[in-house]
Amino acid sequence: MILGVISDTHGNLELMHKAVALLENRFYATRIIHLGDDYADKETLEREGHPMSGVPGLWCPEYNDPRIPNQVVEEVEGMRVAYAHSDNDLPPLTGDLGLCLVGHTHRYGIVMRQGVPFMNPGHLKSARDRTRFPTFGLARVTGALLYLSVHDLDGEVVLEEQYPR
Repeated sequence: MILGVISDTHGNLELMHKAVALLENRFYATRIIHLGDDYADKETLEREGHPMSGVPGLWCPEYNDPRIPNQVVEEVEGMRVAYAHSDNDLPPLTGDLGLCLVGHTHRYGIVMRQGVPFMNPGHLKSARDRTRFPTFGLARVTGALLYLSVHDLDGEVVLEEQYPR
């Protein structure tokens, strides 16, 4: 399965749509995960028919709505994937987690924490934010491998890692 991962769109529908077009048409993402800020942007993509899931960001009114989870843990190709806008909303790191996805900082990154791969896809807020250019993430989950990458809006890889499953 190929997951597209976006975060921190903050109402910039132009950059968000550009990233989603690349994720679906060039990288063949089967689903998009929006990591918050803004939850309304995720809902826009849902209304447009994109296969979506996501969580609200700290600045979204939905973040305080008990009916909307601030973190999700789901199974993808037999691997447990947790995602939230902020690290603080993630469940405790345990050996059964295969991947954690977070946003919030607007800084892309792929790191290993306590034996669990973490990816932050960066932001799609503007052409430059907090000295960073806009980026999005891709997670390819196969039976043997987890491939994580961060891309710029030309689709070029700016960071990538792979992990055995």
